[in-house]
Amino acid sequence: MKKLLIVLLILAIALTISMVACGSKDDSGDVSDEPVEQVDTSEEQAEEPVQVEEPEPEPEPEPAEETKKDNMVDPSEVPVRGDEPPKGNDTSSRGIPELKDVLTYDDGDLLVLVNKYHGVTADYEPADMVVMDNSLTTWENIRLKKEAYDAYLKMYKDAKAKGFNLKVCSGYRTYSGQQELFTNALGIGEEYAHMSSAYPGRSEHHTGLADAITSSSMGWGLTQDFASYPDGEWLNEHCQEYGFILRYLKGSEDITGYKYEPWHFRYVGVDVATEIMEKGITFEEYLGEA
Repeated sequence: MKKLLIVLLILAIALTISMVACGSKDDSGDVSDEPVEQVDTSEEQAEEPVQVEEPEPEPEPEPAEETKKDNMVDPSEVPVRGDEPPKGNDTSSRGIPELKDVLTYDDGDLLVLVNKYHGVTADYEPADMVVMDNSLTTWENIRLKKEAYDAYLKMYKDAKAKGFNLKVCSGYRTYSGQQELFTNALGIGEEYAHMSSAYPGRSEHHTGLADAITSSSMGWGLTQDFASYPDGEWLNEHCQEYGFILRYLKGSEDITGYKYEPWHFRYVGVDVATEIMEKGITFEEYLGEA
């Protein structure tokens, strides 16, 4: 009996040791019967792609504000004289629209624009003017800017060699002289005045770069059929070679504000004149002011 008890005790101890050997330890060191998860180390886990933030596009720079030239002022800065002729109610290009700016002095720009939208002050006077030879004009002491006059002399001499007899009947005009002309035109009618004569301070003749050319074939007058005369036709075809353009084209009344004037030429320099005449456009269109 005693031997039997010893055998049973030995069997109990062996069973206990076997149970402990089949278990596993948890993090605390205690034995756990749960199986341990096996980690597969045969392949490294793929790294997640790094998200690179794209830089925000640079904002487009705002266009710079157009700055006026030093010799331009706002029309509101020009005092009203009080003796100007009436303007009428038509403020379109065929009438007398509101001015955009006013020139106070000549800065030598050959492409200066004076028209119904861009004016000059009453005391504006072009620089570097000369008096034309009176034998070349219908009136005495007509003045032009020297560069325009020199170019005209070349054109005149070449026309003379072709047998054409030309004269200038109008060059630079003062503010008061233009005021008188416009007032006289009003006597014929408001619509006529607006389309045939510039309001004082808005005439291209103020620049000293414009001239009205007549000829013996027209009896030294100004007629709209001038281009049908041989001399008028020659001027229209060759004026750009000397730096002049035909200023008021047929059919451009809504752009220039004036009727067709085949006698009115404007000096702008040979390169610009060639481009304008070859394209058949107005000065306003060339300058982007149409």
